Amino acid sequence: MASSYDPVTPMPSGQASFAPVTEDAVRSRSAGGGRTGLLCATAALALLTVPAQAQTTAGTNDQRGAAIVKEADPAADRSGERDPQRVDEAFQPKGIEIGQFLLFPQIEVTQSYNTNVFAASTDVRGDFITRVVPEFRLRSRFPVHELNLLARADQFFYWEYTDDNHLDATFQADGRYDFTREWEARATVDVSQLFEDRGSPDAVGGQSPTRSRSVTGNLETKAQLGLWTVSAEAGAARRVFRDVEAANGQIINNDDRDRDEFRVGGRVGYEVSRGYAAIAAASANWRDYDDAVDDQGFNRSSDGYRIEGGIGIDISQLIRGDFLVGYFEQDYEDARLQNPEGLSLRASFNWTPSRLTVVVPSLERSVQETTTLNASGLVRTAANILVRHELARNVVLTATGSIGREDFDGAGQRNWTYEGRLRAIWALAPEYFVGGEIGYRERTSNIASSAFDQTVVLVRFGLRM
Repeated sequence: MASSYDPVTPMPSGQASFAPVTEDAVRSRSAGGGRTGLLCATAALALLTVPAQAQTTAGTNDQRGAAIVKEADPAADRSGERDPQRVDEAFQPKGIEIGQFLLFPQIEVTQSYNTNVFAASTDVRGDFITRVVPEFRLRSRFPVHELNLLARADQFFYWEYTDDNHLDATFQADGRYDFTREWEARATVDVSQLFEDRGSPDAVGGQSPTRSRSVTGNLETKAQLGLWTVSAEAGAARRVFRDVEAANGQIINNDDRDRDEFRVGGRVGYEVSRGYAAIAAASANWRDYDDAVDDQGFNRSSDGYRIEGGIGIDISQLIRGDFLVGYFEQDYEDARLQNPEGLSLRASFNWTPSRLTVVVPSLERSVQETTTLNASGLVRTAANILVRHELARNVVLTATGSIGREDFDGAGQRNWTYEGRLRAIWALAPEYFVGGEIGYRERTSNIASSAFDQTVVLVRFGLRM
């Protein structure tokens, strides 16, 4: 189920993308590396560096390798929405030509069973869920620059607990503009409607899940300056939450969660030797709530910063990634709320032990937004691993696992969350595919009502052009 659990999307740490100073290497980076940034019209711009990609240029463009080992960020899609695009090119649809664009329509139907649909610690209830997901992608074919559009709807039908029926929807536009071979800019705007995961720490337990609507945007620019790589990023978001009805018929107010978010940051990388770079990064954020005080009487508006330094690694086609450590702090306007601060940690590496397999371990410690009673921020420390393997040209297997600890500053609550998934996608032809997944999630907590476990089993079928 879609979730608004992480209300503030962190800036991507990126891959270790420092590069040798050749135009071909920079062009390869500009054409395929890095994640698309986002910009909202209200965002302010400041410096952030995304390390430049280099040494792995030959490896990531090696046509003998599987598509999965060429992804700039294999862990960006942990839910598997893009799995059908990860099979070999021979099993990809050709699309519909529209001038200098290709249109890729797709519809997918998923049937699943969730053993604990309400993520409850007691009175556990399971249900079958049918999802219907139409999608349209428009991809440019410009000789330089890039423009892509995505429109996606995700309708959930619960067989028994129909109050949880809901429609998630997303419209996204992203693009890249190449000023020179060494300098590019990327932008994304996203308009979404999502319904909150029943397992979210902020879920209010309504008769139906909480609907949130958001408009987010980022702008990122990066440049290669000799042995230096420099970039800047700014982002903004507007988030609005709908009231829901409680079991006793009363209305649960969610208006006090409505807010604006802004962030800016800067990052610099210097290639100290072939395959290794020194990295320094800093970011700042502002979170401004509409209500001066929420229903609990707290002013939850805040501002914070994060400063980090470390190394980037880019060794042939074997491994690339970052290891950054530093300090973070979030300062809340309400003096009664504690200000989370402490060790900042981000590490993520792409290891390709073969041309058919990619392994991505990661570790991160950060402060996230929460509206839990008496808590200021949620300090989350999480270790994750993703393993993806091309079993055959038209069959891709993916396994993910994670362990996370959540500390609610000021509330005395501590959660541990464990999650594992195993899924497969099988493209029978370019026009259709099937897949399956089994997943398990468990949360333990010193607050008994916050603990739960659930197992989800699903099968999926899709048609595309």
